[in-house]
Amino acid sequence: MKSLFKTILFIATITLSLKGLASDGVLITSKSKDLSTNQITTSNIYLTDSKLQITNSGADNSSMIFDAQTEVFTFIDNRKREYYQFDKPTLKQLKEQLMMMIQMMKQFASQMPEDQQEKIDKMLNPNSGTIIAYKEIGTSRTGSWNTTNYQGTSDNQKVLELNIASFQNLGIAESKFTVMKSLVEFFKENLQEVAAMLPTNQAMSTISFDENSPVLKEGIPIKTTSYESGNSQSETTVEKITETNIPESQFAIPSGYVRKTINMQKAFER
Repeated sequence: MKSLFKTILFIATITLSLKGLASDGVLITSKSKDLSTNQITTSNIYLTDSKLQITNSGADNSSMIFDAQTEVFTFIDNRKREYYQFDKPTLKQLKEQLMMMIQMMKQFASQMPEDQQEKIDKMLNPNSGTIIAYKEIGTSRTGSWNTTNYQGTSDNQKVLELNIASFQNLGIAESKFTVMKSLVEFFKENLQEVAAMLPTNQAMSTISFDENSPVLKEGIPIKTTSYESGNSQSETTVEKITETNIPESQFAIPSGYVRKTINMQKAFER
């Protein structure tokens, strides 16, 4: 009897320990293809109640980690084994420094190459990009899910197609994706200007949505196709969405990586 009690106690202890090391979460795996180069990037998005990680393999070998409780954002450059980490006060300070520097550079804008002038204008006005209007164009079966399809147009030209699976069709509670919404809001409020200074800022497109986008409002995009001048440029397709236990270690910065700070002068030179 005493032996049985010890066994039950041992199992209970192990179970509690495992709960401390892992959280119920969601894993989204997708592949993106650049249709001009046929270059493929695989992405994994790990979601728990309060944390999110996006990992990208291939050419853009980077990761992003967001802690919604502490509001700390981490960008990891796996190629260089470096990372950048920001909380709200740091981002506010960086934005102030950036705006001051841009205003100074604007005085000499007429003497700069056109691409640098455009870069300065984009940093001064991060919300002045393409305005996209969306309309529902039908339904289809995309991968394993029934989707509602949307077309995004700008200046009467198609720029985007989205095949979105509702949370109901996914069979996963909408609340499981709350941390994604938190990151999108955090990006809009704090990261838009600073994102352009990071070494591989194209990774930010994963979390940058315009105000009109049905993404996260209507569900999760299973397939996303971007267009330019009427031709498709890239495709991103979700391969699987699964509920799974995600260990706390998933959100740790890899051992041996060096913390870096943004060098504004070098960022402007890129």
